[in-house]
Amino acid sequence: MTRKVGLGRSKDTNAELNLTPFIDLLSTMVCFLLITAVWIDIGSVEIKQSHGTEAAASKKISYDLDVVFRSPTQLRLNLKRNGKRVRAFNVKGEDFQSVLANMDQTITSKVLNYKNKAIEIASATITPRSSVSYGDMVSALDVLRKNAIVNIGILTAKGR
Repeated sequence: MTRKVGLGRSKDTNAELNLTPFIDLLSTMVCFLLITAVWIDIGSVEIKQSHGTEAAASKKISYDLDVVFRSPTQLRLNLKRNGKRVRAFNVKGEDFQSVLANMDQTITSKVLNYKNKAIEIASATITPRSSVSYGDMVSALDVLRKNAIVNIGILTAKGR
């Protein structure tokens, strides 16, 4: 009698898996996600990129505006023409809300009416300090948007 090598006792390939804990965990996660989805608030700020788009394609004389945070109660608005600063405006206030109000008034009366001519700002950049909160920076963006400046960029300044 010849014996076949490698054939031993056959093992049972049907293993029982207890899926009840997995289903319990899955149903708990689905309930948690459905309940917490109520608190998700998606917000957006509609702005355009200031450089590298159609803003750079125009060859006419354009004005740019740089907003530099100097301290929590002081900003500097640099009006630039063809990359060179033509005028700087210091904006001060007792608190940040008054700085924003003064910034809005300065942009409306002095920047957009530079030399008593209505000008258009092609792009704006904001340079915040590390001490500036995100909410304050977004509030400054809102002031720029309110004055029809939509090509906005944010510059980072190391160590400031």
